[in-house]
Amino acid sequence: MKMKMLCAAAALAASLVASSANAASFFTTPGSAASFAAPAGNATINFNGALPAGFTLSGGPLVQLITGDTATSAEPAFSDGSRYLSVAGGGAATLANATVGYNTVSIFLGSIDAFNGVDLLDAVGNVIASWEGWAFTTPANGNQEIPNTNRRITFARGDGDALISGIRVRSAFNSAEVDNVVFAVPEASTWAMMLLGFGLAGMAIRSRRRRAKVVFA
Repeated sequence: MKMKMLCAAAALAASLVASSANAASFFTTPGSAASFAAPAGNATINFNGALPAGFTLSGGPLVQLITGDTATSAEPAFSDGSRYLSVAGGGAATLANATVGYNTVSIFLGSIDAFNGVDLLDAVGNVIASWEGWAFTTPANGNQEIPNTNRRITFARGDGDALISGIRVRSAFNSAEVDNVVFAVPEASTWAMMLLGFGLAGMAIRSRRRRAKVVFA
């Protein structure tokens, strides 16, 4: 079993190195208590207290920090019951640090819907890359309980991209739910090895170019 995990880690790392040469990429881990928990990083945002120094959260009245289920939001599966970020229909929440850039950012996205979306941002708010919810899992039908639609998603910039200084989570309809956001300096391949070392196997790799070209590995 250990050898299988090492082989999987090596293959994942190699794939991420290859895919990140020209474009931002991501890989996902099915939901569990382990994948919900925030991995080690340089800046961790769990919405239970003050943001790390330099970070801001914006988005207006359609962005809320809540606990449990509401009429428009569902607590992410495998949650520890603490506060999470909810983005109602038509809204967009931006977590950003205008003075520091990172190679990777990881989020736990609950009840993934096709109409959810994520944008990576540089230090001045320009979009590095964008994805819609259907890219993260199939089917992206908003199931609130199963691992397939409640996932940790780790994004990495490509070699030619600006550093990641922010992430924007948006939703065309109710709602997108996010928790345990982690910004980190390590390259994506290093984080892949770390996550598999923690026993988080079964990751699906996706990469895309900026102009909506998606390549499934």
